[in-house]
Amino acid sequence: MSYNDCILEGVQKFKMEHKEIDIYIYSPESLLEAEKIFSDWLKRPESEIPVLFVLGSSDYEPMAELHLAEHDLTPNKSILLFESRKQYKAENIHTFQISMFGASYLAGVCAKQCSEMTPLILLANNTDSPINIAKDGFIAGYGSDCNVEYLADDWTGYVSASLAYRKMSDWVVDYDFIFPVAGGSNAGIYRYSREFEYSPFLVGMDIDQSSLSNRITGSVIKHIDQLIYRYLTEWVVTGIMPENQLYGLESGYADWLVAPRYVNDFSSLVNGMRHQAILFEKEYYETSGY
Repeated sequence: MSYNDCILEGVQKFKMEHKEIDIYIYSPESLLEAEKIFSDWLKRPESEIPVLFVLGSSDYEPMAELHLAEHDLTPNKSILLFESRKQYKAENIHTFQISMFGASYLAGVCAKQCSEMTPLILLANNTDSPINIAKDGFIAGYGSDCNVEYLADDWTGYVSASLAYRKMSDWVVDYDFIFPVAGGSNAGIYRYSREFEYSPFLVGMDIDQSSLSNRITGSVIKHIDQLIYRYLTEWVVTGIMPENQLYGLESGYADWLVAPRYVNDFSSLVNGMRHQAILFEKEYYETSGY
């Protein structure tokens, strides 16, 4: 199951309980296609039927803002935007972000216990704030500097599994722990770790990925299925949703799940450090400007 599958699972659960609600799911193959879908929706005339447009990635935010500057939302329309901290003036635009800082902090704590070399943090790009927040959390938990590499300068870093696979032959020499926030890891980094005996310790991302490699020490989890179900239910039942929310480790929507084969190594450590991770996450957002 992927992160998008997890979103779909939450939507399907909602649909099972609210069969009277019409749901249309789009999987645009490009930002240009997504832009047309969103623009056409905005231009639809006002009606008495409440409608909600869910943008399931922060990648869509610049496109959405561009068209919202040209077209006002009619009173019956609302928007829910994932992974955004921005608070909009319009009351019917809702945003949330699931913070990976606290969960990544706990991953860094575990890395400190099993790594004898400086860890590598591998990021898709250097522009996406949620993954840079994960980087900061891991470094804070690890307690000292880590090496950082980027697969690309833009969104293509999320679809660069083949590049990551090729580079693993070099990384395995220099690193014994890799924290990958890059997308497509199953076809890249995890694949390498399955094919070659000597591979660094790894981390799963977004969902429990412990079954993909015996080198995955644990996974930074986002319970996005539970959150989208909650938002859709609130919208249908009450007609409103929170305007702007941040969900971190304390909320339960983000977590660090130790892989079953490493439970004896890390569980007591993680339980002992969880409260500190929550405190550090709160302090981070108070001081970082995110």
